[in-house]
Amino acid sequence: MSTNVRKIAAARGRQEAPAEQFRAFVKNARDAVRTRNGQFFLGVAKFLVSLLSLLYFRGVLKLAYYSVFYRLDIPADSKGTYGFLVTVCCIFFGAVMLFSRRQIITRLVIMFSMPFYLPVILFNYQHPVLLVPLMLMVAVTYLASGTGEGPKTIFGAVFLMIYVLGAFVFLMVQSILQPATQETVVERAVTPHGNYRYSIVQVLDQGLGNTYVSIEPNTEDIGYKHSTWYAKGYAREVYHERPLDEFHAEWSLQTRSEITRELITHNPNTTFTLDAEQMKLLGLNVGYAEDFEIGDLTRKQRHKLGYGSEKDPIDSRLAKFFRVSLVEPEFKVSLDFDKMVSIGLNPTYDLRLSRMSDENLAALGVPEENEVLTVNGKVVFREYVAMLERIFDPDNRELTAFLESNTLPPVHPEGLDIEAIRAAQTTKPAETDEEEEEETTTTTTTDEEDESSEESSENAA
Repeated sequence: MSTNVRKIAAARGRQEAPAEQFRAFVKNARDAVRTRNGQFFLGVAKFLVSLLSLLYFRGVLKLAYYSVFYRLDIPADSKGTYGFLVTVCCIFFGAVMLFSRRQIITRLVIMFSMPFYLPVILFNYQHPVLLVPLMLMVAVTYLASGTGEGPKTIFGAVFLMIYVLGAFVFLMVQSILQPATQETVVERAVTPHGNYRYSIVQVLDQGLGNTYVSIEPNTEDIGYKHSTWYAKGYAREVYHERPLDEFHAEWSLQTRSEITRELITHNPNTTFTLDAEQMKLLGLNVGYAEDFEIGDLTRKQRHKLGYGSEKDPIDSRLAKFFRVSLVEPEFKVSLDFDKMVSIGLNPTYDLRLSRMSDENLAALGVPEENEVLTVNGKVVFREYVAMLERIFDPDNRELTAFLESNTLPPVHPEGLDIEAIRAAQTTKPAETDEEEEEETTTTTTTDEEDESSEESSENAA
């Protein structure tokens, strides 16, 4: 064989070497996996990978909670990016759960996650960029999970029934609670400092209608780069006027000291009720104590104090088991601030505004400059008061937030034609009177005809 032929053969061997090496690598990997040690290491790898499904389950719970108590908003220019990111996450966790589908952790995660997809679907049906990739991944992972076909079929039927009944109940509740009035949003915006959102709404009902202003915090939202979850359950009506009329709403800024002078001048006895956290900020918890009767406390609170009520049948029978001393319900105990908080009581303190210094107000969270809403020359909202009364505190959040719609109604700056509505309501009573007069005339004519027919019958007889 000549030298050139040998070089060509060697070159061909080098060109075929990568493919052959890859095939050899795959074959060796298969052989290694089939061995006892290979099976052991593969099982360990699948178990470790299955732990990532716990992270997915945590994300599902978080998404379900957000869907109930927040309203998802995805800007139009970010929907493509948002959908891409959701798809990537679904592909990653789908691959994780398919790889470890026979692990007990993955199987439990797939099963326990199913009920929590219901609120995600119900409250975010208007966002297909979120639901489409998520539901596709859920269907694939559930059908391919390592759970037996029998249990999988049974649980699938149960979950499907839960989804159907849940959607039916949700739609029924939404339709029942939907107001029978016509509401028109005249204005929706954010306050000058951006701390609050407000809406001016005109309501047309069977009467003369009304107008109200609703305010909610703008600081409780959860913002991401391509989406925002707006908090629900905080809205409060601060102004309500009947009948329906136009009014002028204006936001302004006032200093803390100015508002304090105004409130004290209007009422020198202005008093605010401070909760436990506010008392602690002002040092009012030191030396604070109250007397409570055992009968006024719950069973759990009594047991934490080491007492049981003689008139409670459970306490009287299981006193030794609970390790409590039986006393009369009228038995009094004196509790200091820390003890009250530890057993679940919320101590309060009524403090006059005139006794608060400017430093006290600052410690309670009242800002130096406060946003104030004035409607037709009347002050209806002060940030100052909202901070002291903790109106928008998360503890005061309404649990019925899930009943609020996730779709905001459009804004109509022109509002309702109030003059036309009043004219229509004025003409309705007149038309009703005319109809009643016509009915009366018809009835009278009918009675006269009946009487004349009776007279004719008597004459004939």
